[in-house]
Amino acid sequence: MRRLLNRFSLLPVPLKILLSFAVVILSGSLVLALPFSQLESSNATYFDHLFTAVSMVCVTGLFTEPLADTYNLFGQIIGLVLIKLGGLGLITIVATIVMQLGRRVSMKDEVTLQQALNRGDMVNFRNFLLSVVKYTFVIEGIGAFFLTFYFVPLFGWAKGLFTSIFLSISAFNNAGFDNLGSTSLQAFVDSPIVNTVIPLLIIVGGIGFSVWFDVAKNFKSLISVRNWVELKGRYRRLKLHTRLVINWTAGLIIAAMALFYFSEWNNSATLGEMGLFDKLQATFFQAVTLRTAGFGTVGYPDLHLFTILFMTVFMFIGGSPGGTAGGAKTSTVALVVKLIWAEITGQRYVHYQKRTIDTEIVQRALVIVVMFISIVFVGMSLMAIFDESVPMQYLFFESVSALGTVGLSADLTPLLSKGSQTVIMCLMFIGRLGPITIFTALGLSDRTHKNKRYATGNILIG
Repeated sequence: MRRLLNRFSLLPVPLKILLSFAVVILSGSLVLALPFSQLESSNATYFDHLFTAVSMVCVTGLFTEPLADTYNLFGQIIGLVLIKLGGLGLITIVATIVMQLGRRVSMKDEVTLQQALNRGDMVNFRNFLLSVVKYTFVIEGIGAFFLTFYFVPLFGWAKGLFTSIFLSISAFNNAGFDNLGSTSLQAFVDSPIVNTVIPLLIIVGGIGFSVWFDVAKNFKSLISVRNWVELKGRYRRLKLHTRLVINWTAGLIIAAMALFYFSEWNNSATLGEMGLFDKLQATFFQAVTLRTAGFGTVGYPDLHLFTILFMTVFMFIGGSPGGTAGGAKTSTVALVVKLIWAEITGQRYVHYQKRTIDTEIVQRALVIVVMFISIVFVGMSLMAIFDESVPMQYLFFESVSALGTVGLSADLTPLLSKGSQTVIMCLMFIGRLGPITIFTALGLSDRTHKNKRYATGNILIG
């Protein structure tokens, strides 16, 4: 075992992260497949358990067999462990335990953790890491506490408390799993508690750890303002990344709410039969879940085609770096949009709020977006081969949902062929590791060739 660990420590950073997730997935699938993890009525095969383990560790939420109809209490607890390990990353958890025991973490391992959390520097890294784990449990606990006010009266103390804990952990980690059935949270579309607590957990989990601490650091000054001008001034004290993430997250949620409401407001199968308040809270829930959470309070097979298409675009963007969400990431897409605008307006550099963004960062953002688009196209094409009778818009929706680790589905995943389900597993795995491995791989390029330059050539474009 020691020899194996020594070999592991010598591996490149991306491979360490990849292997840690792969080991957790394989181990989780084997435990889930054991008889004492399942209900007697379970019809799941090992393939179904493997699919579930991939989806849990990649915090996605897609399934081939409903969790509530497959696993008993022990199996569901194993599921929570897999979600927690997937949300924060196995390496993060192990390193935290090691540091708590007083052991020293090597510089190589710190670099690995830095990449796993998308953190740009290593200043006070130990305190940062411990704070992430500590506040994660605190926030999940607070979420579960508020959810008990709805689920305990509904299900009783035992099931109500466990359901609250399960949903809180799943929502904070943007996992999208529930232990209630196969229709997600559609039965609770009119519950103010569910439609408030779950979205808030999704936002906090997906906005990024570095944003948490930057806002916390400036919290007192932000809440003590007396007018709008003073608020704007103190808001600018936040880091540029924090402001970009908050602005884009808020903008995307508002835009998604507007599009969803006006697209579905008269659809009798979704919002049409609801009162105004229920329409608004359902709209808010669906807008937030696009940040890669995977929960739903309406039936997605009943959505209009326009709704399916715009939701797919929002799922592609996803959450923010350094959090539990997936997708191409808000800041990444924001920089690409800024790059396009700079090209259109003839600007040489990309700017945001009177700051010029480093060209190398903008190039990386463009590479990530192009790679995500390419992978979605490949995944969708393969699924079209395996299930050519399925309408393309639903394959598009499913492939983006998997790659973005969103977990939303038009009730399609269990009906797909094994070939398409295998493609979805690969997309979920790539989506969970993609941003990490891409950034790391770009950072590990051969320095002897990094600045190589040849004679200038000319190619016509456009």
